[in-house]
Amino acid sequence: MRPSVKFIILLSLVLVPATIRAQNFLVKDLQGEWQIYEGERYIPFKGGANVSTVYFSIEPSKFGGHLLRINSNEPYSIFINGQLITSKDTKADLPMDSIRQFFHTPVLLVGVHQKKIREGGLQTLIVSKSPVKRSSEEIPMRFSQFRDFVIVGMLILASVLIVVVQLNPKLAADYFSIMKMFFLREGEDSQIYSRITSSINFLFYVYCSLMIGYYLMIIFRFIPSHYVVALAFQSDSFGETMLLWIELSAIVLLIIFFKVLLVYCLSIIFGLNEIAGIHIFNWIRLLLVVFGTLTMILFLYFILHGQNENFHIILLKIISWLLVGWMFLIILKLSRRVSHSMFHLFSYICATELIPLLITIKVLYN
Repeated sequence: MRPSVKFIILLSLVLVPATIRAQNFLVKDLQGEWQIYEGERYIPFKGGANVSTVYFSIEPSKFGGHLLRINSNEPYSIFINGQLITSKDTKADLPMDSIRQFFHTPVLLVGVHQKKIREGGLQTLIVSKSPVKRSSEEIPMRFSQFRDFVIVGMLILASVLIVVVQLNPKLAADYFSIMKMFFLREGEDSQIYSRITSSINFLFYVYCSLMIGYYLMIIFRFIPSHYVVALAFQSDSFGETMLLWIELSAIVLLIIFFKVLLVYCLSIIFGLNEIAGIHIFNWIRLLLVVFGTLTMILFLYFILHGQNENFHIILLKIISWLLVGWMFLIILKLSRRVSHSMFHLFSYICATELIPLLITIKVLYN
């Protein structure tokens, strides 16, 4: 390839992402056309642990004005007709018109090489800068099934909430009180704080885990593939999506149980036995109020056909800011109930809140 040609293509890889700020629209997902070279021939890609290069053929004339998008969270190299085009570790957009201009073959063989090809971790797409008109028959079945999950999931959450509230309206009113969430001095209701592990509280924990799992399932559907944790919760059918929701909710429930155990154990170690119930109750209240609000916003955005990935990334990042704000709030709440020094209380908060926050950031945003 002539140096000038390669320079122009590389320049387009830099300029296109910088100039296109509007949402792109999917024209075609090329993953179904992936092949691997084996035994002196190309065979369909069916997954595998030892695959490092995938190939697919493309006709540039069919996609005039569109972009070939390669995206992965790991470094990769792009080859066209055996020529190395570029090596990147972020999203690359190649204008199809430019490719057609410099490669004069009607069909191009594109290869993507990286250390390990992970299904779901590498995206090869044809995208458009403007909406693509599709007939009703062309609406992807996977999205239709995910839409059914979103609607059914919200109905389940509403039903569970009604049952839980009916079982103990007073406790529900305390949990969902936005005003009390910010009160630095609350009523001395020892029964609420001493029964933090009761069966009715357990139901609130289950509801909280279902709601957070539902919230994350929708976000994971629309954020980029470089968020590795999202790859573990992608599905192709309604049934599989429901099972993944249950699995994710179970993980969240285990985290809640671990947090309860952690707070009780560390409160004993730090000599702050009297604040464990208050700490847990206010933490669950925060999760119920904030995630309840965010979940409704996300649900309404989805049913209004909102699919912008930046919006979902913001909702994901809100989790970390929420936990940071919670740390300062709980310090203010607990400082009025303990006789120990502020340094002693701060050490307790670091052990119960700061370390879990850092782990959460590592897992969600890696």
